[in-house]
Amino acid sequence: MAGRRVIGVDFGTSTSLVAEQVGRTSVEITPLGRRGTPWFPSVAGFRDGSLLVGEEAELLPVGQVIRSAKRAITENSETLRAGDVELDANTVIVALLGEIARRAKTAGLSLSDAHELRLGCPAMWTGDQRKRLLTLAAEADVPVSAASLVDEPIAAGVAWAAHRFSRSGPRPEGKLLVFDMGGGTLDIAVLNIAGKDHPEITVLSALGINLAGDTLDGAIARQFTDELGGLLDGFTDRGNVQARLLSVARQAKEALSTRDSFPVVFRALGDLPSIRYLREQLVEAFTPQMNEAVEYVQAALRTAKLTEMVPRQGGSGGYTMHSPDVLRSKGGSDLTSEIGYVLFAGGMSRIPHVGERIGALFPHAEIAHEVGVGPEQAIVAGLANTAEYERLNLHRPSADFILEWDGGEQLLYRAHTPLYEGWELSSKASVYYERRGRDFTCPRQGMGRLRVRSLYGETIKIKMTDTGRTVDTLPFQLGDDMCFRMHPNGLISLTNASGYRQSFRVDRWPVMRGGDFATLELRRLTAPPPPSREDDWGYGQKDWAPPKR
Repeated sequence: MAGRRVIGVDFGTSTSLVAEQVGRTSVEITPLGRRGTPWFPSVAGFRDGSLLVGEEAELLPVGQVIRSAKRAITENSETLRAGDVELDANTVIVALLGEIARRAKTAGLSLSDAHELRLGCPAMWTGDQRKRLLTLAAEADVPVSAASLVDEPIAAGVAWAAHRFSRSGPRPEGKLLVFDMGGGTLDIAVLNIAGKDHPEITVLSALGINLAGDTLDGAIARQFTDELGGLLDGFTDRGNVQARLLSVARQAKEALSTRDSFPVVFRALGDLPSIRYLREQLVEAFTPQMNEAVEYVQAALRTAKLTEMVPRQGGSGGYTMHSPDVLRSKGGSDLTSEIGYVLFAGGMSRIPHVGERIGALFPHAEIAHEVGVGPEQAIVAGLANTAEYERLNLHRPSADFILEWDGGEQLLYRAHTPLYEGWELSSKASVYYERRGRDFTCPRQGMGRLRVRSLYGETIKIKMTDTGRTVDTLPFQLGDDMCFRMHPNGLISLTNASGYRQSFRVDRWPVMRGGDFATLELRRLTAPPPPSREDDWGYGQKDWAPPKR
């Protein structure tokens, strides 16, 4: 691994960072700012028919500035507004990513020179949202691949684990909760850390919500509006007033990370009186949002429990899954007691109230705010890590599952799709991802095969751990009553047209990169299917061929 060069790009809602690591050397943050600072402002603007980005955009009048362009992907929006001008969101994002690449190259770091380039994204993003980012990155000459797109809280956890394992003393072992609150999203991950010389990292859950810095800015701006009352009635351009209130709200929020009060001056809004804004007022504005954040922490902990196998009750032997019904009844120490470490990442984690509320949930956990770099740099440091992703296992598939037949195919599962919706965990007795009956578009007779395909389009080999055999596909008899199901604990079941069900288990979903990493290990939990027709469609057949005509 010596000499291997990895570059990480953290395209943030508010600011963006680039870092590199060569071999086992320390991570180096590349200066992207105009004054040699690490940060590139993820800000765009529109003036005189031209699109501006970075510091130049920040100097524009508030109404001409576009902030949080990344949220267009989170919200599946196609347009962004700069005052009265509506712009194509993709064009804005490409301009931002392109400027990041150009500044990195100017600083001596060409993104195309890495052995691997990784790009972060929110944990809540779907496969389609990830694909959109990859498409825009390619247009911006940021040469990242689908296999190198990493959930941001997972990257922060990797950075923490690598930092801790590089130090002398006892190695951390157990569960780590990552609380990553940035400008656009709150992302939470639960990781299991093990290993001797190097960390072995298993992702137990990763989820997110569109609830972070921008949300707090809006709450503070509403406080300003209430305090100013009728003094704002004389302004006809309400959009410009709101933009200026949000700008001042951001200043107050950042200042109160280290101070108890902040003098708010509305310079661009005429003769409005100044306001002394107190930290207590910030906490009041922040409390509803943090209440939701606590609920999402508990949801992440419950989701992590769904990956476990537990002994069956009644002495019947075997294992089963945690029931969502049982998990819903758990709270407080029932969920938090197993967490040994908590890592705060993202700029919003600097607000003292964040540490107070979340830290109080884990009174016995070790709390960390840095990973050798500050919390705002934790994600990019993890993205640039040269080794730990080889020992990283995910909580859901990073590959597509395809049903193929003679003359066609159907995508049954797109990589990174959540295996269930959040509301299901709060209301159903069991949760899983399923395609059944009419969901299938294939012919209703004949034989097909299930193939696992990387986001590069290559077939991922399937290794059957009970026999050691490696196959390219699994046989599947086509018909009316077929079912494909995946559970959060890695259980996969295939029910064919005759009602025969095959069950397999993936202990953890590996990162699928291609080459040596393109192997999926399945453990069979049922007997092999009987041969079908005159062809041996039984277990162990390596290559599929269409039925004889």
